[in-house]
Amino acid sequence: MKNNIVESLAELRLLVGFLGEKTQHNWWGSSFIGATSEAFLAPVFPRTTMLARYHGVSEAAMLVHDEHIGVGANFHLYRLPDSLERAAAKVVATDSSKELMNSVLGSSEAALARLSELCVMDAEKVEGPVVVGNYSDAALNDMVQLSTSHYLKAFTGAYKCFPYMREA
Repeated sequence: MKNNIVESLAELRLLVGFLGEKTQHNWWGSSFIGATSEAFLAPVFPRTTMLARYHGVSEAAMLVHDEHIGVGANFHLYRLPDSLERAAAKVVATDSSKELMNSVLGSSEAALARLSELCVMDAEKVEGPVVVGNYSDAALNDMVQLSTSHYLKAFTGAYKCFPYMREA
């Protein structure tokens, strides 16, 4: 698996996770990436606070995605093959990832601007679950880019969209 796709997945998870939190667009009821979460989590996870925030928001987002998409023969941004899950967590644990995310995850505007920078294609408006393809390592980059477009449209259009991939 190419490292740049794993970095893209980790960043997209944090951006969508932050934008979906209750203080932003209220897709899920968590505030793991919000301004107060670091003060709450740092005493418990002093060396891995960013990783704790990442896992917390990923779990909250996964539950909501699963509720809309279903659990089974599908993958989505927050339910990926185990090797990708582990690799993305390793990326989030790096210092460069922490610096980048702390600068982008300070406000909705900054997070939306970064999501817009990552968006390289235009998707149709689709509310609710939307299939972006059949999962394969070779096509993962294209499916992540299409998912990015769907998330951006949903956040800027004030509706909910849950891109997912069918298991091949």
